[in-house]
Parts: sequence; structure tokens; C-alpha cells
Amino acid sequence: MKFKISLSVLILVLVNLHPDPSLGQSPEAKILSENIDKHIRLLASDDFLGRRPGTAGEEKTTQYLMSQLEEMGVEPANNGSYKQEFAISQLYHQPTGNMIIHDTEGDVAFEFGKDFYAKTTMPDKEVSIKEAEMVFAGFGIVAPEYEWDDYEEIDVRGKIVLVMFSDPGFYRGEADFFNGMQPSRYADFNYKKSEAMARGARGVLMIFNSIMNWDAIGSRSTSGPLFLKEQPDLVSDGLQISGIVSIRLMKHLLEASGLDHDYEQDALSENFKPLEFKTRLSLDVRADTKEVINTSNIIGMIKGSGRPDECIVYTAHWDHVGTRPASFGTDSIFNGAVDNASGTSMVLEIARAFSQLKRKPDRTVIFFFTSAEEMGLLGAEYYTSNPIIPLNKTVCVINADSNYPTTRMKTVVNVLDGLTELDKFNHKAAKKLGRRIIPDDSPPEMNVFRRGDHYPFVRKGGVPATWMVGAMDPLNGDSASEKVVADYMQHYHQVTDEYYDGFIVDNIVFDAQLDFLIGLKLANNKAWPGWSNDSGYKKLRDQHLSNN
Repeated sequence: MKFKISLSVLILVLVNLHPDPSLGQSPEAKILSENIDKHIRLLASDDFLGRRPGTAGEEKTTQYLMSQLEEMGVEPANNGSYKQEFAISQLYHQPTGNMIIHDTEGDVAFEFGKDFYAKTTMPDKEVSIKEAEMVFAGFGIVAPEYEWDDYEEIDVRGKIVLVMFSDPGFYRGEADFFNGMQPSRYADFNYKKSEAMARGARGVLMIFNSIMNWDAIGSRSTSGPLFLKEQPDLVSDGLQISGIVSIRLMKHLLEASGLDHDYEQDALSENFKPLEFKTRLSLDVRADTKEVINTSNIIGMIKGSGRPDECIVYTAHWDHVGTRPASFGTDSIFNGAVDNASGTSMVLEIARAFSQLKRKPDRTVIFFFTSAEEMGLLGAEYYTSNPIIPLNKTVCVINADSNYPTTRMKTVVNVLDGLTELDKFNHKAAKKLGRRIIPDDSPPEMNVFRRGDHYPFVRKGGVPATWMVGAMDPLNGDSASEKVVADYMQHYHQVTDEYYDGFIVDNIVFDAQLDFLIGLKLANNKAWPGWSNDSGYKKLRDQHLSNN
């Protein structure tokens, strides 16, 4: 018996015999271990000098990233260039004298470094505060979705505002209140400063909490990298002063003002009323421009074939902390093999895998290699103020940072698991690979949620994000594999974080496969995942999407 086969049927048969890899059963097989190994070995070599922004190490790193993207056929994303250039101003905070508190009994001097840390982000300018009024504004939060407004009954114009650490959810520990023990966007000190500034405050001082590291605060008290004056919204927090005060200083303010209050309980009360102190504050501060660092984000993209104005963003920071004086030891280079040659190599290989697809994804996929993450997420901060595709058209962010060199791990830690609707995509991809995802259980004081390049996307646009690292339950049953993970913190930001004989990329490859599958699914999907709880990030996201 003979059949007539139409051209359309023949095409359908051929497609089924040779399916598009983007729709095949094992697209993750495109992620090759030899490529990831090669990238890490090179990026973490001494030749790259620790990849510090503004150095010869940056030049080598960015040239390598651009050459790899070009070789893959991944196009430049920034108006024909892979580079997104920006500059950082390194500020030096001049030594600060005593803080003088004026009260009814006279003047009391409090010592810098012992009872407070304070600085200004107004560069090259004397800031002199004389007898400023002070007020305690609880957490310094306005969160309508929780019917919370610490500023409802106070005028803070021209005053110094004192605020609590974190947010009310942290203290109550209720999972459905703010974000429970995990910090919400309202916990961010920058948020508290912006709320106070918007109401005309001269400064914000946060009250020390034992969960904070006073010594670490001190180590950061003399300098801080900030964007230049050409980016006024990022140069300064707009306040004359900001900083931390000790509990001892706070108690003095209460006693000198005749206020017999448990200020923590006051701040948590639904009937909170700000406390106005009878004391005044005087302090002189100054910050001078010490150094200007010119640097670049590197950005490539594969333009979407169906909805090119919508995008998935992969992020990984290419930078590390550079070198130290040779006098500190025989090894002076912070190679940063795990942090973050691992994530950079993952995103490079994911870019190559996308470039090999026979059919381009419907949505644009952006491969964003950030600079100056180690200086405070500055590359991501710059991008999110100058995005290639607007944040309200950015479906999600998939961050890759510090993935462990060991055998394949079944259990994956996701810093944002349980917080967004990305979970259903994440868990489905993990199941395909025989893996499982669990939430991050790091202590809140580690502040992991806000320490990755995904966070500026979350903070500014409410963009859902994921940041996953395979960390437990080796598939080969070798408990020694988990020891690599457990021991890593002794190498974190040390010269010993380097590529070595026996460096195993299997788990890094496994993590890259997981990230690839998630991005691939979302790039060919019409879904717009949101936030799974009624958080401030959900409200922010909804506001942004309403402009679509």
C-alpha cells in the first residue's frame, strides 16, 4: 500500500526524529564539565591577580569574558558593546571626634569607636551638626501592607532619627509577619535612611544589636566605595550623617530625657509613639575622595525570538579582592576560585548552552557579569539603575555565586526558597536532575539574602530571584565530599581559595545544569512568577508590573 506524505507531515516527522535541543529530554547535557573546569582554572590563576576592579587583573578578566561571548555568538547587550562602564569613588572618612550630647545636666562626650560610629557620604565637604534635636522612630519603617507606620505621629525635619536594627518580623519570629526571621526589604538600613531623608531628617543612627559585629563595623568605618557624582542617587544617602550607636549611649539618651521606657518593646507595639529626647547632638564629620576606580560590567545577550522585550537575567560577579602586600606571606594573590570564578564559569557555560540551541528562546536571555560585587554589589546597583531591559520587563534573576568544588550533591540550598513563585520551576528542574531544594537556614546575622547580585533587582524592582548552591547529600555517598563544603569558610576571602590539583567541578556543573533548565523553561514560557507571600517585595513588583 502506498501513501502520499505531505510536506508538512514530512517536516513534523523530521522534527520528531531530530528534536530541537531546547525542547528535548536532556538539554542539561549541553553543560560541559571541561569548559567549566577550563574557565575556573584560568580565571583563578595568578595571571589574573585576584580580579580586583580597576587593575590589570580586571583588564585580563573582562577581555577573556568578552572573547568567550563573542566566540559563542552571544551578542553584545549594551548598544553594540559588551561593556557597561561606570566609575567608583573611594571615600576616606576622616577621623571623627567625640559625639557631644547636650542635656539638662550639661555636656557628655561619647567616644568614636567605643560608643558610636558615624560618617557622611557627602564627599569633600565639612559637615558640622550643632545641637540637633533627636527622636526615636522605632524601626523607621512605613509598611502599609502591615498597617505599620513609625512616622505617623512625628515630624523629623532637621532632626537626627534613631532606629532599631532589622524589622518587627525578626523580633516576633512569626513566619507570616514581614518575613519572619528572614529580613524583609524594610530591614535594610539603606531603606531606613531613605525613609528618614524623604521626611527631612538630617541623619539616621541605628541602635546596636548584639547580633551585629561591632568590630566589623569599625573595620569599615574609614572608607567605602560609592558611585561618582554623575550618579547622584547612588553617590550619597542624602543625609548629613548615618551610623551606629551603642546601647549605652541609647540608655543615656532615655535617662537624660526622663524617659523610663523599654524602647524595644515600644517599637514592637501596635500603638507605638515616637520618643522625643530632651537631649541635643553635636558632631563634626568629613569624607574626602581618595581614589576613583574605572570599571565595567560585562553583558551579553541572546535576543528573544518571540518576546524580545522580556528577559531572563543570569548574574555572576567576575571580581574578587585582588592582592595583598607580599610581606603578609609567600602568597599574595586572592585567586577567588570558588568566589566567584565558579559562578562566572557557570554563567559562561550556560551562555554557550543557550547559543547552541537550534531555536532561539522566546524571551531574551541576558548574561550579566558584574563588577565590584565585593565592594557592595556596586555593579548590580549600577545596572539596575541603567538596565538593558527595564526591571518591569525582567521576569526573574538567577544568581550564581560561590558554588562548591566537590562531587555532585543531591540537596541544593536556595537563599530564596519559599519566598517566590519561582519555586515551582526550581523544584521541577531539580526533580528532573534527581535533586531536592531546601531553604537557606543561615543565621539572620549573616544577612545572606541581601549579599548577592540578585538583591538590587529585588530591592529596586521586586524582581523574583533565585540563588542556589548544591551543598549536601553527595550522590556517590562519599561523606568526604561534604567536608569540602564544611571547610570552605576557612578559605573564604583568603589566598587559599584557589584552583588546585584534584579540584572537582562535578557539583558546579550540576548546579549550572539546574540553573540552565530553570532559565530555559522560563525563557520559553509566558509566566510572570511573583512573590509567594504578601511581602513588601510583592507590592513593589505589582507596582512595577502595572506599568507594563
